[in-house]
Amino acid sequence: MEIRNVFTQKPSAQPEAERIARSPLVRSIWIFGGLLIVAVLTINAWSLSQSWQRMIRNAEDTAINLSLSQARQAEDTFLQTEITLRELQRDLQSNIAAGAQGSRLSLTMRDLKSRLPQLHGLFFYDASGKWIATSAQPVPVGINNSDRDYFVYHRNNPRNSVHIGPVIRSRSTGELVIPVSMRVTSAGGGFGGVLLATIKVDYFRHYYGYYEMGNSDVLVLMLADSTVLYARPMPDSYIGKNLSSSCLFREMLMKSDRGSGQWSAALDGKKRIFGFARPERYPLVVAAGYDKQSLIKQWMKSRVQDVTLNLALLAGILIMIFFILRQARMNLRYQAELTQLRDELTIVNNSLKSMAMIDGLTGLANRRQFDLYLHESLMRSAVNGEPVSLLMIDVDYFKRYNDTYGHTNGDECLRRLGDTLSKMPHRSADLVARYGGEEFAIILPNTQQKDALRVAMRAVEAVRSLSISHQTTDVPAGIVTISAGCATITASGKEKDVQQLLTHADAALYRAKHHGRNRVAL
Repeated sequence: MEIRNVFTQKPSAQPEAERIARSPLVRSIWIFGGLLIVAVLTINAWSLSQSWQRMIRNAEDTAINLSLSQARQAEDTFLQTEITLRELQRDLQSNIAAGAQGSRLSLTMRDLKSRLPQLHGLFFYDASGKWIATSAQPVPVGINNSDRDYFVYHRNNPRNSVHIGPVIRSRSTGELVIPVSMRVTSAGGGFGGVLLATIKVDYFRHYYGYYEMGNSDVLVLMLADSTVLYARPMPDSYIGKNLSSSCLFREMLMKSDRGSGQWSAALDGKKRIFGFARPERYPLVVAAGYDKQSLIKQWMKSRVQDVTLNLALLAGILIMIFFILRQARMNLRYQAELTQLRDELTIVNNSLKSMAMIDGLTGLANRRQFDLYLHESLMRSAVNGEPVSLLMIDVDYFKRYNDTYGHTNGDECLRRLGDTLSKMPHRSADLVARYGGEEFAIILPNTQQKDALRVAMRAVEAVRSLSISHQTTDVPAGIVTISAGCATITASGKEKDVQQLLTHADAALYRAKHHGRNRVAL
């Protein structure tokens, strides 16, 4: 354009200008210019499309990260509550005469409740639903909770597991609470009552209020059966709503425990971009959703200035656009690579954490977990005065077994022994571990010596009943056997307790092996 205008300003140059204008080079420039304009417009259109897709992906990533963080927060909240309940359960099981322990247990409950801000209260009901102990002051009179769903659940279900129920309204304060309960077994092994911890719904309401979200965005905590525990920013009338018709429960959770997608929310029918996560330990689901209409408005508002500048300064910003697009593509590639690297590192981290506490061959607790648990058990023993028993177990003539059958068969033999020892009847507090090589160990908290001896004898008999052939053993039966040493102490709270118990158990094991193996010694 500028070349043509320059030549048309001089009449004498008009023919030359027309020739230049008709030249293949000029026509090529015009064609190239037209194509360049079309290309720039196309690139701008493509850029807008990619920007929207990036916004969708960013919204999905943000929703997933938010749901994951809230799932971890919820899991931590319920884990702290479970630990508290199990502490109370252990106290109750060792002092099952609930009537005589009510006042002392109430004091313990008040102390435990003061440590956890999420707790509304702690309660113990006997087998008839009567209030025996509670963190509340004073203890309500004449209230019976045998009609509550969680009470009925534990009365009919003998499992020693935590039960998280739908939101209920507290009979003592009228607040909305989430019941977390655990069965108490009577001295005869029957139903002895229910331990209950109630978590304030307002705790999650307050915690979720820290996050900046739009008026139409949602953050929902649900049970795995799709019952709403809390939904921000919905009113309390949405608590308890069943969302089983949602795409989340019909499709998404069938495929994965975490992810993202777009669907109309069952809460209010609005189209949203969702991220969701389901914790491994508890039957919970957390979903975060960003309103799609709000995102479109936000995206359009963010792109108005860019579109205006690109149209007004098309010729001047062609190079800049190409540069920006190239940088954007590089950034997206780097982001994808970093995301992949992060996921791989997360998987490796989780694997390392698991490997750090589990024996790779037998799947039992490893030496590290054994040491930690033994120390913890002895510390508790020093506090509560209950004895701790330790069984040290060694496979008889195992070196000969390896020399005869090979290390591969030796490893398989250790796996079978470890599986047998772990499947013996145990309490939840007992720990079966691989101590090292062909040695195993069983930690028995709150166990007298005579009871530990019975466990050791059962272990020896269980291994003997496997009848694993061992041709080079000196045991007359010609099968794989074990020897076990049993020791029991009541800890004093000193560091030497650990070494003392290990020394006694080792000495007992040596005695068992010295007297012919395939036996137990104290």
